[in-house]
Amino acid sequence: MTDSMINYTFPFEGDEHLGTIILLPYREDTWENGGAIAKDEFLNLVKAISNHETVYLIKSPKVKYSIEDFKIENVTILELPYDDSWARDNTLIFTLTNEGKIRAVDYKFNAWGGNVDGLYDNWEDDDKLGKALANVLNVNRVPDKDFILEGGSIHTNGKGLLLTTEACLLSEGRNKNLTKEEIEQHLKDTLGMQKVIWLPHGIVNDETNEHVDNMACFLDEETVLLATSKDTNDLQYKWSMEALDILENETTVDGKPLNVILVNCPNPYLTLTEEESKQIVSSEQAKARNAGDRLAASYVNFYMGKDFICLPKFNVKEDEEAYEILNNFYKGSKKIYQIESRKILVAGGNIHCVTMQIAKGEK
Repeated sequence: MTDSMINYTFPFEGDEHLGTIILLPYREDTWENGGAIAKDEFLNLVKAISNHETVYLIKSPKVKYSIEDFKIENVTILELPYDDSWARDNTLIFTLTNEGKIRAVDYKFNAWGGNVDGLYDNWEDDDKLGKALANVLNVNRVPDKDFILEGGSIHTNGKGLLLTTEACLLSEGRNKNLTKEEIEQHLKDTLGMQKVIWLPHGIVNDETNEHVDNMACFLDEETVLLATSKDTNDLQYKWSMEALDILENETTVDGKPLNVILVNCPNPYLTLTEEESKQIVSSEQAKARNAGDRLAASYVNFYMGKDFICLPKFNVKEDEEAYEILNNFYKGSKKIYQIESRKILVAGGNIHCVTMQIAKGEK
């Protein structure tokens, strides 16, 4: 597809949103006590975002705990079926036409790898969720069910440039019938992108096959925030330095060099505790979560809108470092909420993973 044929684009996350989608957790084989223990973290996240924009809070019929606390201003509660609560990956990717109309792309979802290395066995309700949401939100849906893609596997600067990882998009459980070049072209065609930067890896032990949203993201058109490790003997440090070398030699679509800012992951890395593991029901239908497992904790997995940031907090010394980096960069133009997200992390993701922005546009 030539540039002249593309009449839509994937906007920058830091632009204004129509709203944010969040799905409440319930799986007993993934979340401690069926999501009840993570409820307060979700509530704090919803409260923070609702200070700035509408939150579309989706509740599965399988949620067993009370959601009365979520009935607050700027929160619209809907009930729809889904298999797990990772809104970044199992909902829609919202693009905009050149005329400013919302265009929601509905890719195929197969639980991060399907029968090869998917994280749970049945993902039928997840894959149907995009269509149901498009109907409820009354937005134009563009089905693309022959191509497997999760929102967490891509990041854009909103100016035609896309970030992704080879570890994820080239994994055996995704689009193995396509070459790297064909996958890149499909991303360009369906998201209105002009250039794709491929990083080799993401965060160590990221069970999504290393989504880019845990590793690197755009802070503005020319600036990338990249996760790294203070431990130079850690595999994460090696992977991050490989990514740094690539990014420092790349440019925006119009040839401007990229600026890279490093942010440290918790050091030493975090692990699943015995107590946390006991709160999760062992099941043949989902990935085992065992005490001692390395958790893919990263501050890059934050969520932002036009004037706010929701930043993971792990109650370690690196929390303040991450806060200062973002606060200094945005110089107070975005209010930063530090939200404890350990219980979301235990289930395999973080704040960015459980949110999905709806681009601001006409329906």
